[in-house]
Amino acid sequence: MKNKILLLVPNYSWFGKRAWNTLPFAIPIITSILKEYKLEVIDANIKNYSEEELESILRTKSADIVLISVISYDYNRNYHRLAEIVKDVKPDCTLIMGGVYVTTCIEHVMEDKNIDIGMMGHAEERLQPLVDAVLNKNISAIEKTEGIAYRKNYEVIINPLLSNVADLKEMVKPDYSLTAIKEYVDKEEAVATNFVNESRKHFANVITSYGCPYNCIFCASRSISGRKVVVRPADDVLEEIDYLVNECRIELLNIMDDNILFDQERAKYIFNEIIRRDYNIEIRIDNVAIWHLDEEMINLIKLAGCTRMGVSVESGCDRVLHQIIRKPLKLEIVKPIREMCRRAGLLMTSNFIIGFPGETWDEIRESLRFAEECDFDMIMIHVATPLPKTDLYDYAIEK
Repeated sequence: MKNKILLLVPNYSWFGKRAWNTLPFAIPIITSILKEYKLEVIDANIKNYSEEELESILRTKSADIVLISVISYDYNRNYHRLAEIVKDVKPDCTLIMGGVYVTTCIEHVMEDKNIDIGMMGHAEERLQPLVDAVLNKNISAIEKTEGIAYRKNYEVIINPLLSNVADLKEMVKPDYSLTAIKEYVDKEEAVATNFVNESRKHFANVITSYGCPYNCIFCASRSISGRKVVVRPADDVLEEIDYLVNECRIELLNIMDDNILFDQERAKYIFNEIIRRDYNIEIRIDNVAIWHLDEEMINLIKLAGCTRMGVSVESGCDRVLHQIIRKPLKLEIVKPIREMCRRAGLLMTSNFIIGFPGETWDEIRESLRFAEECDFDMIMIHVATPLPKTDLYDYAIEK
């Protein structure tokens, strides 16, 4: 009989937190990686299980390994409560937690004695050997695994993460066979509460690339995914979109990665194929590097069905942009690109951040004046926040 592995997704609404109605990308990736095992997924989030309901369900399941996939630090209480429930019900299982929160806060995560192993970084190429080592009780192999934290004689040992997803030779093709994707697509709350979807269409997100070569002070992307950009094969992306459109009947596709345009020829191929396949869906692009845009690309994106695209200017003050944020953006290109989008009938949104250390009130006002002059269709103004594993965080600790 195959060893049983449970993959759990926490209910993000516990502890009064806002619901997170976006499909967990980890499920189809881990399903693909562990397809040779007896894997079962329990998604407490889309099912809106209470703590008591989830505990009752877990009592009916057997598992040698329990995997918990986590996202932002914002939901850390939810993750640790889930780990506590798991260990209360299944004290003999090996509990492995992985994801962004673990990658950026490993020391804090391992303060929770319910977590046997914390796995930093990507699962591709690393999760299966770790699972094998745990199932075979191969302690030596576990201790040699890079990018994990574990306990030895009650002491937490942290093996440094030496590689990241941007170093992969080949991306894993998502496997949706264990994912409740239609429930996310159809769920009324998911449709109604997602800010990219004010039209209330059935929507899904897709990520086509990982990593970022830039060095912005506030961003943890390079710690999470690396400084290189790794792109999924274009035909794999299109196969995923085929599935979302034809099987899940989505009406709105939201492209979430920042670097969809990093490889221009690949991007053109994807958008031309979307046009050729005549999906008849609306497309939104969360965020692109504005310096990758020109009139040809904007018109192509529009023809593919895109109605709205986001860019992150961050600051309209040249000193703040380059000396504090370290963003390689020339402000003089922003307004012309904005006008190209307007001519194409493409809505453009932009992110701005205020409150960086060393930024003055005059510079904040200069930045907001620039945003007004660009006349974006919507701007989002964020307060500079020192997130773990960012240079801004290190600076905040130092000062």
